[in-house]
Amino acid sequence: MKTLSCEFSRPLLASLMLLLLTPATGLGQTTTGQSVVWDAMSKRYDAQKGETNALFTFGVTNISPAEVVVNAVRTSCGCTIAKVPPLPWRLPPGAHGQIEVKVDLRGKFGLLSKIVSVDTSAGLSLLTVNVNIPQPDGRELNRMLAQADRQAVFRNDCANCHAHPSAGKSGEPLFKAVCGICHEAEHRATMVPDLKTLKKPTDRNYWDNWMRYGKPGTLMPAFAKIAGGPLDDLQIESLVTFLTDHFRPARSSDFGDPFAETSGSGL
Repeated sequence: MKTLSCEFSRPLLASLMLLLLTPATGLGQTTTGQSVVWDAMSKRYDAQKGETNALFTFGVTNISPAEVVVNAVRTSCGCTIAKVPPLPWRLPPGAHGQIEVKVDLRGKFGLLSKIVSVDTSAGLSLLTVNVNIPQPDGRELNRMLAQADRQAVFRNDCANCHAHPSAGKSGEPLFKAVCGICHEAEHRATMVPDLKTLKKPTDRNYWDNWMRYGKPGTLMPAFAKIAGGPLDDLQIESLVTFLTDHFRPARSSDFGDPFAETSGSGL
């Protein structure tokens, strides 16, 4: 089984739009005639909250007296992957086959539509997959934005809670304003650690690294202004002092790489 995922070029997109506007010759058939028949030209799936992928299977039958060769299969977006037999894929007269389509739903909501273009010796077939993705609540939406861009918490509406309250603060008041809002929240997200129960020793270097640079690929943003955060050097130094004094005081000068974790906030 071969996996294909690529984006259309502009000329191909123009051709696809023309084909989409051309009336089909029959239900479950390609727009190029009676050589192949698909079990459906369009399929829909209603995703459940929390699902990260939608899977589709399209069946095809060669109803012509001649062999049909599938030369290429393309998807309209990198989030959509089509699995097909090795190309060129040959369908003798009367033969059946399947194409599997997988759509990545992460970071998306609403109605999502993607096109799978199947280029055969009998012509071009356009298959459409439609996924209805539940609208996330406000907290979930913010989490999705943060996972896609951890610095998003310092912009737009998120800045009202995560950036603006830091103005003019230092030490413990600054901690409560920009750290406690997540790490000490009553409904703290499971991927956000409780700083009082960290399973590793810490020191000033540890906290300084985390506060300034955070960790790419997690929810932990970089707080330093030079990295796109809201805090200047004096504010970060005051936070480092507070964190060092109140959360697992240092027991060694070398605790390894504080960025070694791979999930959640990584702390």
